[in-house]
Parts: sequence; structure tokens; C-alpha cells
Amino acid sequence: MKKNILSYCLALLSSFTFAQKKVEIDAEASFYYNTQDYFSAVYFYELSLQKDSNSFSDWYPLAESYRQTNQYSKGISAYKRVLTSKKSAAFPNTLLWLGVLHKNKSEYDKASTYLKQFLDESLRPTDYWYRKALMEWKGAQMALSAKKREDVQVELMGEQINSSYSDFAPFPLGDSALYFSSMVADDGLAEELYIGHRSQFMQSQYGGVAELFKVFNDLNYHMANISFSPMGEEAYFSKCKSKNGDMVCQIYTSRYRKGLWSVPELMDERFNESFSNNTHPQWGLWKGDEGLFIVSDRVGGLGDMDIWFVPMQGSAINLGNGINTSGKEVTPFYHPVEKALYFSSDFHPGFGGFDIFKSVWEENWGLVENVGKPLNSPANDLYYVSPIDSFSIGFFSSNREGSRTITTESCCNDIYRFTKTIECVCVEVDSISAAMRLNLPLSLYFHNDEPNPKTRDSVTSVNYTDAYNSFMAQKDQYIKRFSSVMSGRAKNATERQMRDFFEQTVSGGYQSLLIFAEQLEEVLALEAKVEIKLKGYTSPLTASDYNNLLAKRRISSVENFLKQFNSGVLIPYLQNDQLVLTELPLGETQVSIGVSDNPNDRRNSVYSIKAAQERRIEIVSVLVEFN
Repeated sequence: MKKNILSYCLALLSSFTFAQKKVEIDAEASFYYNTQDYFSAVYFYELSLQKDSNSFSDWYPLAESYRQTNQYSKGISAYKRVLTSKKSAAFPNTLLWLGVLHKNKSEYDKASTYLKQFLDESLRPTDYWYRKALMEWKGAQMALSAKKREDVQVELMGEQINSSYSDFAPFPLGDSALYFSSMVADDGLAEELYIGHRSQFMQSQYGGVAELFKVFNDLNYHMANISFSPMGEEAYFSKCKSKNGDMVCQIYTSRYRKGLWSVPELMDERFNESFSNNTHPQWGLWKGDEGLFIVSDRVGGLGDMDIWFVPMQGSAINLGNGINTSGKEVTPFYHPVEKALYFSSDFHPGFGGFDIFKSVWEENWGLVENVGKPLNSPANDLYYVSPIDSFSIGFFSSNREGSRTITTESCCNDIYRFTKTIECVCVEVDSISAAMRLNLPLSLYFHNDEPNPKTRDSVTSVNYTDAYNSFMAQKDQYIKRFSSVMSGRAKNATERQMRDFFEQTVSGGYQSLLIFAEQLEEVLALEAKVEIKLKGYTSPLTASDYNNLLAKRRISSVENFLKQFNSGVLIPYLQNDQLVLTELPLGETQVSIGVSDNPNDRRNSVYSIKAAQERRIEIVSVLVEFN
């Protein structure tokens, strides 16, 4: 159907334009070329040359348009036409682009020849184009001797995900869902003289048919680069629109609460610098700060597009000249376990087009490393991403040979999946333990004086699951008691706050505990030693000595949960001290200001949100050792 639509539109276009005079066609071609609509420019330049193949003025912009639309073979032919003409001196970059396009076709000997000639003839060895050509030449030399990595396998994902148009920016969430962006033909094709496209969000269960992820799609924008926080509760993405021929993007966010996504909001000026293109947001935990890695051409950068880190609290940080170059650095992904930044660049020495690179953080960014074949190819390779709890699988986008295309040889990106052979089990241990730590501290909540009320026991037989269910069963009573002295809008707001506390905070803590226990079982099975530190908190209704015992009972209920998890699978690890639980009871010594200690004021001392928030256990740290 897509190809039929395209053919129909081209037929309409042909019938309209064939009768045009050459001067009119040239005006159309120039307009689309100057507005960077290179697909449309190609059509009109080719039509113009059908009328007069000796029209030299058309050949260079046509060659440029072929290059910009990844039509490598046609681009080479067009640039050679320019190179052999008497006017070639007016286009000094022709040699450079011939070298680049031969790289895109994996013809590295030819590429090296053209690039070396460009370097030898350059009159300004310090300018951008000389440095660009030098990096391209270095990449060609590397490619001539490079061997394919045997520890990495790459596969093109099926037609249920990849269409005839571009599919790109994959992001895995959980064990089964894959989100990505996909280009589609604009709805108003029949009314346009050129073929328009826009990108939209898609969602697929691994191996399943991709469907529209309708929540954030906006028909007036290109929607792209969606990513999520580790628990999937925050989404970050780009909304883009063409302005004066340039695609300009801004970064938006939305939160998932009570089964619904909030209305997307434009992030503040730290993420969206005025008069700049801001895109490719990726959540990251870097140097202890949560924030977004983004791509921007804002003032203060080092090149065309730079990678920045913007903490949720604090100012944007340029990653510096170890990462960023005079060219484009895009599609960042930071793996907090590896402490490695993956990104794509068209300037660092590569196999062709954009390549994927890696740099490890150790107080400073380390040497930028090309990740090699088969992750990289002579074409464009972008959007490297892998689950935070895994080193062995991941995804990326590429328009390499073998990708599905609609018309031209390399027009369109597809999504690829890769797998790595991991020989060292310690890597997997580190991966899982990092995933465990990402959500710490993990808070678990209790009803007043639970478990074992009005006793001075330091241990309990109660499993935290039972304590949690008992607490959740009292949600309506908490809502009623805490809002009892209010009315109207204040009452509604208070009820909503208490409901959110139970449905999000209390329930979210328990769900996180279940995930934590699963991860704990995995890391222990790999023969790692684990120490878990827990703190106990209480409200200040009773004496400190009683509260210390109550805190111990609450810690004991969590210990019981771990002992009974998955039919006691963790008990052997507790018995041989491979798993150690360290108790740090605090009583009410760190209670928040404003929590009532009046036993007669049960609304504020028992049923208020502040009081309920104090009655908790926290898993505050996890120490993992692997021998």
C-alpha cells in the first residue's frame, strides 16, 4: 500500500511537472534544495537534467542531494561528473565527498585515494573540511585492516517492526516491550507536490506486531527519540518541526500515575536552550546525579551538535572535547553499570557515515573507542541502547545494506538487535547489582504499631506481605479520618493526596520489593556475597525504647519476607552467610518535623500522611562482592 501511494503521488507529480519549462523546474529544484528537502530536490533536478543533461549548474546540487538522501552510487556518479568538468575548481569539496561516499559503499581503497588527494591539495590544513577529511581518511585506513568481532551477533528485526520507511530510536522497557519511532507518509499527500513524511511513536512486544503508541503522538510534529526512566514512570522524548529548512526539536516529559500518562510538558530552559535544537534525551545516572543526556547545538558547544548532561537539579554540562568534536555527536546512551557512554559521531574515525563509539567514565572520560564491526558498518549506525541490567543484548538503528528500503539503495533506517557473548560472570553480577541499587532507598510502610502491637517483642513471625496487605486494607479509613475536618475543594484535595500515597507510594514500595527479591536471587545464584542494610523508622507516639523494638519488629517482617520468598529459595544463602542482613534501627530519632506525638490527636498522629510516612523500613544499601 505504501509503495502504491508513493507511485500514485509520483505519477501526479510527473504529469504536472513534465509540461513545465526548465526555468520553472530549476526554480522548484532550488527551492527544495535551499529548504533542505533533498528528496524533492532530487526529483526536480533529475527532471531538469532530462530536459538538458548538459546543464552543469544542476549537477553539484544534485550530487549533494543524493548524498543527503543516502543514494551513494548516484552521488558518486554525480560528483564524478562535477570533478571532470572545467568548472570543478568552484567545488573544492568534491574530492572529499567522493571519498566519503566510497566509504559508504565499503570501497575503502578508492575512498583513501580521493581523501588523500583532497588533503594534499588543501590550501588550509587547519580548517574544518581538512580536519573532516583527515578523520575520514583515518577511518578508511582503520577499515582496511579491521576484523569483524566474533563476540557480537547482529540481526535485522522482522517486518512486524521494520517497515519500508525509516524505523529508528529503539528503547527497550522491561523484559518484553520495545518502543521506537517510525516514519510514515503525511496524510495530506494528495494535496502536495512533494512526498512528505513524519515520524511517530510505535510500541511492540518482542516478536509481536508493532502498533501505534498513541499517548504522545502529535500529527503536527515529528515525534522521536522516546526513552524512559528505569521503572518506566517518566518518559522523555522530542517534538520536532521544520523551521527555515532546519528540523528544530524540543524535549518534553510525561509521568505515569494511576495507570495514565500525564499531559506532556515542555522541559525547562536548561534542557531546551532558546534558539537551539535540543533532542535525543536519554535518562542517566552519572556521577551520582540523575538527569538526561541530550544533544544540542546551543551556545557553548564545540561543534555542530554536542552531547550534554543536564541533571534534574543543576546546570547543563558539556561532556568536553574528549567526546565532542567539530562534527556531530548524537544519540547518547549511558550504561551506569559499565560506566560507559555509547554515542554516534560523524567525525571520530569510523567505517562510514555515523559510527557507534564508546567511552568509559573513570573520574574523566576515557579514550573514545570505535565499537567495531558488525555493530558498525559503512552506512549510518545510530541509537545504541541496551537494558541497564544487561550487557549481552541491545538494539540500534542503521541504513546499512540489507535494510528494507522504499525506493533508493539506502534511504531508510531499520532497527537491529545484537547479542554479545559474555565470558566473565562477574559482569552479569555487576549488571544485576547495579539494577538493584538504582531504586534505593526502597521504602516499605506499616500501619501504626504494626506488627505485633502493644508488645515489647524485637522479632515477629509476620511476613511483610501480610503487613502490607493489612495496611492497604485500611486505605479508606485513612482517607476518611484524615479528611474528616475538611470540606469542599480542600477535602477533595486531601482525599486525593492520601489515595495517591497508598496507590503509588505504599503499593510502589511493595512492587519494588518483589523486583528487588528477584534480582537478589539472580545475583546470589552467581555466587556473589551480598550484604543488605536496613533502617527502621517509627512515629513518636511512644517512648524511644519501645520505638526501637518496634523498628526491629518491622525489620524482622522484611527478613521474614526474604526467607519465605519463592518458597524459601534465599534461606540457604542466609545460612551460609552468603546473604547478610544488617539492622540499623533508629526509632523516632530522625522523625520529620510536624508529626504529632499526641495520642489523643489520632488524625495527626496516626492517620496523617506525615505520620504514615514515618512508619517505614528502608533498604538503604546493597554491597555485592564477587570472588
